[in-house]
Amino acid sequence: MRILSVLIAWLLSCNALAAQGEHIMGVNVGYGSQDFEGVSSDSSTSGDNVMYDIYYRYMWQENLGVEAGYFSGSGGIMSAFVGIITKVNSIEYKGFRTALYGEYMLSRSNRLYAKLGASANELSYDLEGRNDGVTSISDKDVDLFSAVGWGIRFNSDLGMNIEYQYIPIQELTVQNLSIGISYRF
Repeated sequence: MRILSVLIAWLLSCNALAAQGEHIMGVNVGYGSQDFEGVSSDSSTSGDNVMYDIYYRYMWQENLGVEAGYFSGSGGIMSAFVGIITKVNSIEYKGFRTALYGEYMLSRSNRLYAKLGASANELSYDLEGRNDGVTSISDKDVDLFSAVGWGIRFNSDLGMNIEYQYIPIQELTVQNLSIGISYRF
């Protein structure tokens, strides 16, 4: 009987240790707005945005970590309609990002979090010129990446989150609201 008690206690402690894994993989998908500030007033435009974000996070302390990921987005349906009357069309962005991650525990499974870092990104778009000529432009740069959100972690180490992202990408400012799923191991 004593061996059975020790075995059950060991299994329960292993499960508790597994819930505190240092590694997290996740994905976010979202929708938001994008504002493009061109060199002239007729090359500025606003519209909607569809995005996704894939990331890996390493938690070096209980509430602090570092995150690396890949993100991508492009104009949505409203941006396609706005693109008919503006000189900027087919706005797309993508890039790699890294951020410091910090969380504040509301309860054992609920948390508020923030991310602050940088993104190495590429912005591409089509610009209509004079005489109906279209120029495709693609620029690379390093910019800010920031996000805040709320997350919940279940006993199975699966998690869900809602996140607001603010990402200035060269002439483009993107604001997204996304939902995501993650796994801690």
